[in-house]
Amino acid sequence: MRLRKFAQISTSEEEEEEEMSNEHEEGEILPPEEDEDEEASLEDPKPVGKRVRFSGEGSEKKSHYKVFEFSGNRYTIEDPVLLAPETKEQKPDIVIIKDITQTIDGMVMVTGQLFYHPEDAKKKGGGNWQIRDTRELFYSTHHVEVPAKCVMHKCVVHFIPANKQLPDCRKHPGFIVRQIYDAVEQKLWKITDKDHN
Repeated sequence: MRLRKFAQISTSEEEEEEEMSNEHEEGEILPPEEDEDEEASLEDPKPVGKRVRFSGEGSEKKSHYKVFEFSGNRYTIEDPVLLAPETKEQKPDIVIIKDITQTIDGMVMVTGQLFYHPEDAKKKGGGNWQIRDTRELFYSTHHVEVPAKCVMHKCVVHFIPANKQLPDCRKHPGFIVRQIYDAVEQKLWKITDKDHN
């Protein structure tokens, strides 16, 4: 819609029309202002509880915590969570939270131990890994550090040794892990009863 500017004219009928047009025009051009900084700060992740320890020095100094809160939810060390993908075409990453830090400038960061989707895990010599279930992920020793605001929500991950039967997805929803992925060697190792009890 094209907006018009009105010249001031001395007739009363035209002044009323101008006032009505300007009210409409102002409503479209100048919506009520919102304090964006205040709104954003309410949504920022916040550490909860006492600081566990410090690491680093100077501008690299970080405070470590066991819990953080974001969008009304609490997340703790060892929680499995989904991370927002960088693009709509990607699947969310899944990590187990291993560390929660806050930088000197107040940014809350999460270090997570990454699970690989089978299609993202490279196989030495090429090809694809065989999976038995669409819920399957590969555990890894690969760690990633991301801003805590990338955390979407908690999820459930079941570690199932190779000699055990897969759980019924209706009774036990969530992801399943039967193998550990070695990203350097591009190999899979089976999980045993001793690995994750």
